[in-house]
Amino acid sequence: DFIVTERADPVVEPGIQSSHVHSVIGGSNFDLITNTSYLQQSECTSAQIKEDKSNYWFPHLYFQWANGTFSSLTGGAVTYAGSATAFPDNFRMVSGDPMLRTWDESSKAQQAVSFNCLDFEGTSVTYNWLPSVNCPSGIRAQINFPMCWDGKNTDSDDHKSHVAFPSGGPDSGTCDDPAFPVTLPRIFIEVYWASGDWASKWGEAMNTTQPFVFANGDPTGFGYHADFINGWEDDKLQNLMDQCGQCTSQAYGGIDCCYDKGVVTKNEDANNCKIDSHFDEQVTGNLATLPGNNPVTYVSGAPMGAAASASAPASSAAAPASSSTESAAPSASAPAGNANIVVPHRGHHHNRLAHTRRGSF
Repeated sequence: DFIVTERADPVVEPGIQSSHVHSVIGGSNFDLITNTSYLQQSECTSAQIKEDKSNYWFPHLYFQWANGTFSSLTGGAVTYAGSATAFPDNFRMVSGDPMLRTWDESSKAQQAVSFNCLDFEGTSVTYNWLPSVNCPSGIRAQINFPMCWDGKNTDSDDHKSHVAFPSGGPDSGTCDDPAFPVTLPRIFIEVYWASGDWASKWGEAMNTTQPFVFANGDPTGFGYHADFINGWEDDKLQNLMDQCGQCTSQAYGGIDCCYDKGVVTKNEDANNCKIDSHFDEQVTGNLATLPGNNPVTYVSGAPMGAAASASAPASSAAAPASSSTESAAPSASAPAGNANIVVPHRGHHHNRLAHTRRGSF
């Protein structure tokens, strides 16, 4: 589950109410200003592994009605980590740029973002932008984080310059740049949004071609982004990668094998970890404006113009997801799902273990 949805961002806008809404997963000590030692003291976490008290967050998704008002979507998130050197204390980083509204296929940072248009009865197709077609089984927003580190700085002014993507792209290759020689765990976050519940409402939308808008006013998906602050308990992540990558009972080092070996602890209460918002502000349900009064902007920041010039999917098809979704009428109910972490064998950074989502989305 998301532990909270609110206007907070302790990496980019620490100590204040942030400019747009994020949904947060991970440790319960998520706060406006935080660090590793404080996160490690969290009473609970929404991660599948109890020892992962890190926080991960990303913009919430809304439907924009023809009259300019908004309604929030329901969703849930899953995280994955690959094997390498564990994050140092107080390490934090950002992937993606909330201001982008155009596509640059040469950018590894933009290649790191994709949207899987799910169709469990047919073929799921992946795009690098929000799909302009109805996705019957929902939209899965996907983002990779950089996994090459300079080995010195736990943060940088833009929260990006201390890290880089590997040589082969956002999810493959090696850290062969001498400026970023240290391989970090690869973080990959999937956020499921129940967009299929809104299929009958497209004709009532402000933009009937693509009606969804992220909290930062982005209707294109090019401005999708996510943040991370390390909150793993001491040595647990390194032990996880060192020992679980050698498990052979499941493909790519199944997480159950890690539990069986006692390396980490399965979190049976992940879906029950919730915290109160730091602010008395309605950010989900039916809203007159996006929280923070963010305008909906298209190409070059122009409000309510023609959609970004993107018409073809990034890849022709992807295998349909193996999990199912319980569809419901559009509502302002709280999002549901869970955060999982799986560990591939070393040398398989681009692969990830099949996962099971608990509960209904």
